[in-house]
Amino acid sequence: MEVSKKKNAPSPTELIDWLADEGVLDLEWDFPEDGDLFAAGLDSMAVMQLVVAVEDRFAVELTPEDLTRANLATPTTLAALIGGKLS
Repeated sequence: MEVSKKKNAPSPTELIDWLADEGVLDLEWDFPEDGDLFAAGLDSMAVMQLVVAVEDRFAVELTPEDLTRANLATPTTLAALIGGKLS
């Protein structure tokens, strides 16, 4: 059975839950929407996992130019990046 791809932009809260469920980051349920993902453990290996997971889940391609510290800083900035790719 094929898993449907999510075509709507995720909210920061949905991303927090999704990142934890995917095993990309070990985030608590109350991780803030503007919380620092790098301080929470987002390193180069986790970024690579994130790229694959985002492409699979949202059917968008993240380019090297997208993978800036500013775009990946918080669930809010990451949600904006993904939402921009879906537009």
